[in-house]
Amino acid sequence: MLMTDEAKEVENVKLLTEMMGEHSDREVALRVLRKYEGDVEKAAMAMLEGERGDDDQSRQIWGSVSQMDVVSHKQPSAPSFARQNTPVVDLTGDDDGDLQRAMKESMSTLPQPAPVFGPSERPADSNWAMVLSNQEGNQEANYQQNLERAIEASLEHNNANDSDALEPFPIEQQLRRDGCPVVLRPSIHTMCYAAAILQGLFYVPQVRKRMASWRPTVMSGMMEVNVPTSGTDFTLWALSEIFTHMDLARLCDLNVDKHLCAFNIEPWTSLMNPLGELSRKFYTRLVATLEKAFLDQLILCGYNRSNSRLFHFLYGESAGAAMLQETCIVPIDINPGGGGSDANDLIGRLSAQLSKPQDAPEKQSVIVEPSEVVAFQLSKPSPSYSNNTSTSSAAKPFVYPRSIYLDQFLQQNVEFAEAKRRQQHDLFSNVQKLILHKKSMTHFNGKDTLKDLRSTIYYYEHVADDKGDPERTSSIRTTTEKLKSILEAVELEIKATDQLIHRMREEALTLLDCPELKQVRYDLRVVFMHDGLYGRKHLYCYVRDKGQWWRIADSLIERVTEESVLGDTTGLHLGAGPYLLLYSRYRPDEDERLISLPWPPEIKDDVKECNKAFLAQLPPELVKDIKEEHTPSSQNGTFSQSVRLTDLERRSDGMDVS
Repeated sequence: MLMTDEAKEVENVKLLTEMMGEHSDREVALRVLRKYEGDVEKAAMAMLEGERGDDDQSRQIWGSVSQMDVVSHKQPSAPSFARQNTPVVDLTGDDDGDLQRAMKESMSTLPQPAPVFGPSERPADSNWAMVLSNQEGNQEANYQQNLERAIEASLEHNNANDSDALEPFPIEQQLRRDGCPVVLRPSIHTMCYAAAILQGLFYVPQVRKRMASWRPTVMSGMMEVNVPTSGTDFTLWALSEIFTHMDLARLCDLNVDKHLCAFNIEPWTSLMNPLGELSRKFYTRLVATLEKAFLDQLILCGYNRSNSRLFHFLYGESAGAAMLQETCIVPIDINPGGGGSDANDLIGRLSAQLSKPQDAPEKQSVIVEPSEVVAFQLSKPSPSYSNNTSTSSAAKPFVYPRSIYLDQFLQQNVEFAEAKRRQQHDLFSNVQKLILHKKSMTHFNGKDTLKDLRSTIYYYEHVADDKGDPERTSSIRTTTEKLKSILEAVELEIKATDQLIHRMREEALTLLDCPELKQVRYDLRVVFMHDGLYGRKHLYCYVRDKGQWWRIADSLIERVTEESVLGDTTGLHLGAGPYLLLYSRYRPDEDERLISLPWPPEIKDDVKECNKAFLAQLPPELVKDIKEEHTPSSQNGTFSQSVRLTDLERRSDGMDVS
């Protein structure tokens, strides 16, 4: 690139960052500008929609779930490594020439120099220096130290034989108090991630309410139905038992070993098994089973199936309504080292993936039928494969909000949202003109005119010699006043221009934040976290229940503030942190809807008996004020068998939810 082109590019990057505001990232602006071949206006609109200029930025908008994820259960494959510049030799055919050539290659060796011991004669390379010769040396050193400590901790953890053993709570600490939530704790540590998802779904109000109303299918001609022991009903009955205990049990920790046989769970065996991908596959299979069961029940009850989308929303391209797909989870590509704070957040990434592509406007993705629940899988690059030399950018956490609005992506709002985006385009075009106008007042031929003007004024005020000539003195004074007047006028115009730029930029950034596009609100319900190391003690989640946030770890349940939930930077230097988010539609009366849910009477009776047995083990002073609220149901209930899932622990024919 010629120097003139480089200088122009530098000026355009500066112009672009000024247009986007003080939080814009210069590296992102440069990449986006090059992607759009130096067109500042196109680059500005792309950055506004969350574009980061990545070469591998996918146009797979929602990332629909393949049917194979639901039907099959695949083991993760090991990465393949290609040997470059090596001819392919067919050893399976009958060609003797190939065989001879293969044998010749395998037997040939290159001459190797004899080893020489002593100081290296290789010239010094600053890249391998013990102390980096740049200003970010301290940051790089701190990052490496943190990484080394994390690796040491991981090795210590893996060497400990009982590090993942289930440690029971003291019995006095097992009593639920003050609305304390419940933690599901399987004995098998490889199943903890799946238990966390089951646990998290309970704290999604719509899921909890729907599960409380579910009952096993009654076949035609039958008056009663047995407790299911296989099939889809077996899976939902297990989840119903789990949810009922989580709602009514006096215990704050529940062992779910006897229930996990109802779910097809792929074990998490090591960090080589990506936790986010395992969770995605398990969540996808599970909610597909739940959705179908709920839909079947609604159809039997005569409800309209078009209004029954709980987990899966319907989407497609705005210009191709016939090609509709559905999905329950939206993959969000996170690149902590690849963008500024304005790009590394949920809203920005959604805008980048869902807004109208400038190179293919007809391929804008829209939501045709929204669902009650939306899950976001946060995909991060592996630290071992990232070649990042700027640790300052790598240390930026991913930002997710308390609430999001998806109105701008709904099919019925496409035209309105597009009109707003056109207004954004016009505003940013005017901002660009104002910035160029400001530049014309402050620079000329590459020189700072204001600086030169102030220097000239200083000269006339403090340096110029009137040589005792009254006429010269008057001329100097007049010239000084004129120059000051010009400077004051320019500064006032620059100030007014800056205020106008700020006002227009703020208006452009908030155009989509209008009442018309804030009707479909989704609230954050669950955040699944991973600190980057392996084991049950390195997973935890945040849940929101009855207006209060809780942190639920394997052996710890505590109240936390919303700020700590939204600002947790755990696992940041290991490429970990939040890996799955659950949002669901906001309902004003959602807390009231969760009071006295109609759980199956048989399970409620089981919970009552478990509570009595547990409370009997506690000191009298701890239980003197506790009263059981529900009474046992009649033995002549819907179910003819009293066999419960907890009696089926030896069964091996659990439902495959795929």
